[in-house]
Amino acid sequence: MAGALGGGVLANLCFANRITAAAQTPRRAFRFVHFGDTHVGHIPFSLSADGYPKALKHVHALTDAPEFILHTGDIITDAFWATRESATSQWKAWRKVMEEHCTLPIRYTLGNHDVNFGWDHGDDSTKFPGKSLALENSGLTSPYYSFDHKGWHFIVLDNTQPGGWNGFQILLDDAQVAWVEEDLKRTSPEVPVIVATHAPIICVACFFEPLSKKHPDGMVISNDCVHQDVARIHAIFSRHPNIKLCLSGHYHQVDHCGYLGVDYICGGAVCADYWRRPLKYRPEFEAGYGVVDLFTDGTFEYRFIDYGLVGYQDDPKRPRHPWGII
Repeated sequence: MAGALGGGVLANLCFANRITAAAQTPRRAFRFVHFGDTHVGHIPFSLSADGYPKALKHVHALTDAPEFILHTGDIITDAFWATRESATSQWKAWRKVMEEHCTLPIRYTLGNHDVNFGWDHGDDSTKFPGKSLALENSGLTSPYYSFDHKGWHFIVLDNTQPGGWNGFQILLDDAQVAWVEEDLKRTSPEVPVIVATHAPIICVACFFEPLSKKHPDGMVISNDCVHQDVARIHAIFSRHPNIKLCLSGHYHQVDHCGYLGVDYICGGAVCADYWRRPLKYRPEFEAGYGVVDLFTDGTFEYRFIDYGLVGYQDDPKRPRHPWGII
């Protein structure tokens, strides 16, 4: 299966929500690529200037080409704890790589590190409007929106909100919830829906984060990690069974879980551990991206691709996940 994707794929992890008899294989509608957490920008890590073009080159070399990239946030290294000058410089570095190495359309989701400094940190001289710089550089007019593509409906949400112990929290504000409900009402129940967020709505990876990101007893997850309003969101989803898949990033880990008919995939990180190594505290997770095939019957296949990032620190004895079909 890896070879079929082309472009020198090293390994893959496949999640599929269908079991299909050979004589009843549904027709594929299209393919797209899912990028999680690129963290591009020379401050403080210069490695992204070399690493990110390798990821884009790998995507563009796929023999069965995707139609666009869906990015689920943390596009640049960090704007949240940076000055405006630093954040502007990082966005400039992002645009340069994209202009030089990417010809595919890209759909953006904003992550917590894309949000401008100034909610709960710094003094008045460093504060500026929370998401304006990210919107400007991504070409978005709103941090949440929807679009249609070849029979599928995509809803892109903005779940980084002010508050929480770390300066931000993960949930949808009331205005966004109302917008989601109206958007789903306007969407035919026959049209399958994908929801994209930066932090996951539901995930498994949150239980494997370092203790510093959890309550001292090790089981209570921080409100800046996953949706604290998950019950409210599920109540909406339960009224719309055409919601098939939720994609996210944030954790730099790969996981897949399902709840009452909806699949949730956390798609790892293109940058692994900020371009320096596989994820330090979970070294099974290499730099990679998702290849998503959507079918006309509302089913999907998801493959996580290790694109072979080299030139950073790696331990040959580290545990390696036996990538295969799940």
